[in-house]
Amino acid sequence: MENKNITVADQNAVVNSNIALFDSQYLNAISAFAQMMSQGAATVPRHLQGNAADCMAVAMQAAQWQMNPFAVAQKTHLINGVLGYEAQLVNAVISRSGVLASRFEYEWYGPWEKVIGKFNIKKGEKGEYRVPGWTMADEEGIGIIIKARLKGEDQPRELDLLLAQARVRNSTLWADDPRQQLAYLAVKRWARLFCPDVILGVYTPDELDEREEKIINPAQSTKSITMQDINADNLQTTSAQEADVNIDDTAEKFRARIDSAETLEDATAVGNDINTAKPALGTALFTELKNKATRRYHLVKHRAMLDEAINGLPQPGTPDAAACFEVVEKKLSAAKRHLGDELHDKYRITLDDMKPEYIG
Repeated sequence: MENKNITVADQNAVVNSNIALFDSQYLNAISAFAQMMSQGAATVPRHLQGNAADCMAVAMQAAQWQMNPFAVAQKTHLINGVLGYEAQLVNAVISRSGVLASRFEYEWYGPWEKVIGKFNIKKGEKGEYRVPGWTMADEEGIGIIIKARLKGEDQPRELDLLLAQARVRNSTLWADDPRQQLAYLAVKRWARLFCPDVILGVYTPDELDEREEKIINPAQSTKSITMQDINADNLQTTSAQEADVNIDDTAEKFRARIDSAETLEDATAVGNDINTAKPALGTALFTELKNKATRRYHLVKHRAMLDEAINGLPQPGTPDAAACFEVVEKKLSAAKRHLGDELHDKYRITLDDMKPEYIG
């Protein structure tokens, strides 16, 4: 009699390989499971109830991740006809995928006090809900740096993400806990960049936001052109040229302010002014200046942090002096990407000169 049983080792091989799609026993088993799963009420969300095909897709995805299919199902949403997965689930998948040699480390920076706890309560058909009570200007300089080490690598890979870069915010949790939501988003983008195979084909609600249609070939007007129209066009052209000159002058002043910013207050102020001038600057200039201001903010911040750490070192030979010096060295290594090579080397020379006194 033929043995129909599958060993545990065989099951793992099937689950973790694309060959599973061509295994008749696996497909029959998961198809039967999906039929049963689709009959659930409280255990599966409404968009999966009675839908065996989608339940099968969720079950197969859960098997690949080695997770409970019902737990995965509760973290799905149907958006614009596409099945999306909650950011919390995606983060869990990345963390237990096996590609990481260390857990994610999070470093929040900027004036988070401007947005934490700043929300407004509104009433809707389903009851009260919260919306952000801050402006885009308040998000200036707020962000997160996440890092994790891939297996086989010695140095962690980093991703720097600003709160202002989180464009689609479908969840009300962005008002309740923006730090957590930005951390979820940063992990997902880190994975998309450094290990895309882990979450290939898996999308969160912010990636499934509906785009508006744009008319790329508008109908041409048949209105006849008069001399008055031509003169008006010439006047508008002259005004536009003058505006371009003014904008270039404004951009040059912003660049000078960014380069001369020596304190966090100065760096934040110029960033806020750039945000205010966004409509006049246009996308290209705004993006250039915004990125430049953000880099300056980080440089000023980490330079001040290192100065404080070095000046706060205890006297050589005192208890914990060597340990405190090693902490400063680690801070310098972590700040290298923000300082640039030239400034980093200056700090490195300073610490190398001090090192014999602290570490014999």
